[in-house]
Amino acid sequence: MADMKPLRRRNGNQHLHRESIEYRNAVKRKVHAYHVFIQAGIIAQGLLQYLAVVFPTAAWNAFGSWLRTIRPGIPPSELVVANALRQSLPEFLLDSSSTDAVAKFILERQDPERMQLLRLAS
Repeated sequence: MADMKPLRRRNGNQHLHRESIEYRNAVKRKVHAYHVFIQAGIIAQGLLQYLAVVFPTAAWNAFGSWLRTIRPGIPPSELVVANALRQSLPEFLLDSSSTDAVAKFILERQDPERMQLLRLAS
């Protein structure tokens, strides 16, 4: 929020009750945006953990990189699952774009100038 008044260091309160209603609403909107961002990150991390526990073999197979210690009985980390998803995304989009609604949704909203990821897969 560019219109927010800067605070001096170690000066905690802004005394919002003294500000205009528009300013208070803008502060509320900013705090809400922070909360939504944090919640989206927590949901994404939870999904990565779920995929690591439920589909460990698929995550390890799609990982496509090197780790010093890959232990077969232990689920992969969120980093491994995120890399596996990143590696398998172009193949997923190219193979299932005509049948899968999610792939179709993603492809319709891509900028053709920035589709380097799909160029590498084709």
